[in-house]
Amino acid sequence: MSSRYLALADALRLAINVLRDAAESRSMPSGFEMDAGLAQLHADAAEVLEVSLQDLKDNG
Repeated sequence: MSSRYLALADALRLAINVLRDAAESRSMPSGFEMDAGLAQLHADAAEVLEVSLQDLKDNG
């Protein structure tokens, strides 16, 4: 169970980082420029995943 937990937590952390980076730079990793609404959507998604990561840690 431990290695599965670490893999899931690592995947969530990586996804959170990519979403936050994209929201802050208003640019996708591919270079696509985002408007304010799409950047906010990415920031909101990062927050949802952050809560999920914390829940995983609390219940893991």
